[in-house]
Amino acid sequence: MTVKILVCDDDPTFVKKMVELIDRQPKYGSTNISITACSDPAQLNDKLLSGFNIMFLDIDMGQYSGLSIARRVRDLQLNSLLIFVTHYVEFSLEGYEVNAFRYLLKEKLSEKLPIYFKEAMMQFAQKRDALKFTANGEEYVVQYENIVYLESHLRIIHLHTQHPERINEYFYATMEEMEKELSPSGFIRIHKSYLVNMQHIKKLNYDKAQLSDGTILPVSQKKFSEIKLRYMNWKAQQ
Repeated sequence: MTVKILVCDDDPTFVKKMVELIDRQPKYGSTNISITACSDPAQLNDKLLSGFNIMFLDIDMGQYSGLSIARRVRDLQLNSLLIFVTHYVEFSLEGYEVNAFRYLLKEKLSEKLPIYFKEAMMQFAQKRDALKFTANGEEYVVQYENIVYLESHLRIIHLHTQHPERINEYFYATMEEMEKELSPSGFIRIHKSYLVNMQHIKKLNYDKAQLSDGTILPVSQKKFSEIKLRYMNWKAQQ
């Protein structure tokens, strides 16, 4: 799996230094690491932000501070690990509101970055319950908890998430493949065309299911007893 990392600082020379240092670190079990360098935070739109697993953000970048970017990340309910890079220790208190993972002092970059990078990679490894797919030539990684349901039509899967304005994609796969991958992680096939995240089921009846986003989906009446039993067993374990 590719771990996607963002390095954002308004000093291009410092960005280059950080990228080179990160690139020299071990991968810690990940198959690949992709690093995006950014010295213009105005370029970071919501869709671009959604693609990163770990972000190194300079706190003080004028109008586009690392803290304001971090607030956007949390408003989008992204689970990215945030590491603030700064000259100033006093900024650390502000990071609590956005659940900052670490603070990296620029003066101790060479000493601390390898430590914090390893800790971030280990933390990310524990949060890998995510669906990986390619749509329109782009790779996506979507946490299971953010998937409401999957819809199938003629070998095309439509992914419905908690944030359709950010991720509302189609990709090629069979529902059988998706069911095999996602069923152990709390997804249930309620109909031949729908695979639902049980965390997002609000009401389950013999003919329909109501989801957390208000969607009403049909339920296979023929298999309702089996569906209900599995759902109740899952719910009892939560």
